[in-house]
Amino acid sequence: MKDIIKNKKGFTLVELLAVIVVLAIIILVAMPNVMSAMEKARKNAFYSEATEICKIAQNAYNTDILDGKAAGGAEKCYDLETLVSEGHMDKNTKDYKGKVVITMTGDAATTKIWLSNHSYQYVGAECNHLSKDISSTANNPGNKMVQSKDDVTYDACATD
Repeated sequence: MKDIIKNKKGFTLVELLAVIVVLAIIILVAMPNVMSAMEKARKNAFYSEATEICKIAQNAYNTDILDGKAAGGAEKCYDLETLVSEGHMDKNTKDYKGKVVITMTGDAATTKIWLSNHSYQYVGAECNHLSKDISSTANNPGNKMVQSKDDVTYDACATD
C-alpha cells in the first residue's frame, strides 16, 4: 500500500491554484490592451469603408454625368441601396446606413457623407477630409467620427 502512495504523480491543489492565479493576473493585465486594439481596428475599418463608399459614389456620379443621368453643376444624392442596385458596389453586408451627396460648384465637386454602422457615424463629413478622430460633440462633428449606437439622420437629400 505504501508503494502506491509514494509512486503517485500529479499536482497538488496549491500548485494548481498558483497556476490559475498567475493566468488570471496575465489576463487582467492584457485585457485592456486587447480591447483597445479591437476598438481601434473597428474605428479604422469604419474609416476605410467610409472612404471607399465616397470613392464609389464619386465614380457613380462621373458615370451618371457621362450617361446623361446627372447634370453637371447639380446636386446628386446616392444612398447605399442605390449604389448596390446600380452595380457600383457589392452587397451592403456590414449593415451600414447612409447617403453620399455630391455637389458641383464650378469645376470643383464637394462630396459629403452621412454614414452609420451602429457604433460610429459620419454626419455630413467632407470625403476629402475624413478624420479617424472621435468628435467630442455630436451636434457639429465636422469631419470627425461620432460614437453612437443610433442610425445617422441624413435629411440633406430626403426627397430623393
